[in-house]
Amino acid sequence: MKPELILRWSDPLRRTPVAVRYVAACAVVLAFFGLRAGMGQAMGGYPFLLFFPAIILISVLLDRGTGVFSVILSAVLAWYFFVPPARSFALPNANNALPLALYVVVGLFLALSIEALRTLATRLAATSAELAKADELNKLLLVDINHRVKNHLTSVNGLLHLSFRDIADPAARQAMTAAIDRIHVLGKLYENLHLSDATSAVCAGEFIDSLCADLRGGVIGQRPITLTARADPAKICAHQAVPLGLIINELVENALKYAFPGDRRGVITVRFTAKDGALELLVGDDGIGFSPRTSRVGGGTRLVRALAQQLGARLERLDGPGTQVRLTFAPQTAS
Repeated sequence: MKPELILRWSDPLRRTPVAVRYVAACAVVLAFFGLRAGMGQAMGGYPFLLFFPAIILISVLLDRGTGVFSVILSAVLAWYFFVPPARSFALPNANNALPLALYVVVGLFLALSIEALRTLATRLAATSAELAKADELNKLLLVDINHRVKNHLTSVNGLLHLSFRDIADPAARQAMTAAIDRIHVLGKLYENLHLSDATSAVCAGEFIDSLCADLRGGVIGQRPITLTARADPAKICAHQAVPLGLIINELVENALKYAFPGDRRGVITVRFTAKDGALELLVGDDGIGFSPRTSRVGGGTRLVRALAQQLGARLERLDGPGTQVRLTFAPQTAS
């Protein structure tokens, strides 16, 4: 039985008047006394044994005072009626006195221990309630912070777009575009962030589909290139979703830059699967392919490698057609 149920049931009894509690304790002790008397010689040489349940019941449901009272009352009843010579308070030898003394000591210890445990359970219940309230407040604060961060990222993205118009240098414009895209990925992360009891999680399917939809409209534009995305609805923690989204962004943009020169048509595929306790991302295209001998390792490739290392992922470049990049990594929990 849970301690909370015992506390819930016994609290009304403990708030009754003192006289009522002591009358109830007398009734319980007398009930067990009647049960002991009815058993007669079946209890053998253990005249006190059946009173221990009464002490426990009274100490749990009532209070420490009635628990101590039940020990004394039951000891007097057992002494008078069951300790030889019966119906007498005489103790002819130590063999009769020692069990009585031990019963009183053990009974008092039991009553006081139950009261101490109850006090501890009450404090733990109060602490648990306070922690639950604090946890609920933390969740509300976390949701608010998440909303504010998303708004700030949107504002920063807007300011960068405004500054982009005044930049004439092609290299600077390219760097600014990359920064805008990466901030956009972070914005998508916070937009798809789900705050649960256990962790801050992102639904990979919603996150990747939404990210690829934005890439279709913003990066691909009117080019004759199709971007397809298929992602399992697995939950991944936020600190994995950030590098994962940035990797998808970089690989798709690299494909757009190098795989389809001119107005070449093509297809870029993004696949995310979760199976056998492992996560796998595959980004591929049917373009002109990647040649390690002739292709230069740029900042985007180095960034993908660094992000893959952050994920603890195995990064592989597969055989064609086109360029195929696969990352395999294990799911993690929020720290």
